Amino acid sequence: MTRRHLRGGEAITYSFAKNEETNILHQLGYYDQQRRFLSYLNDRREWMKAVVAQHLGLNSTDGCYVAKIEAWLCGGFNVCIPISIQGSGKLPGQQVVLRFALPYRTGDNFRPGNGDEKIQCEAGTYAWLQHNCPDVPIP
Repeated sequence: MTRRHLRGGEAITYSFAKNEETNILHQLGYYDQQRRFLSYLNDRREWMKAVVAQHLGLNSTDGCYVAKIEAWLCGGFNVCIPISIQGSGKLPGQQVVLRFALPYRTGDNFRPGNGDEKIQCEAGTYAWLQHNCPDVPIP
């Protein structure tokens, strides 16, 4: 019997898994969890446009375009969603990235709030870097 694995979605067998030093059973759930979470985000494209427009001080969401799901960047702990700003507004031709922590990787499923804590710690780190190390580029 083979199961889908998140890394490349390749099938994995017991003979491969038994030689691994990580909890493969836990990781096997990531593939379906990632698909569900990306679908959840994809259904909220208008909300993403509104958040970006508000954050950038744009008057409307008309010039914001969320990239297709195929262009989203999935890492081990985050998904980054490119959003293009077009038109004659403040940032025409620019692209921003909206980043979301993957709840199944931060432990939010069994300990709600872990994802929020991750974001708060990162924001605190960026604020500290900006204040104490202004030469270090931060997102």
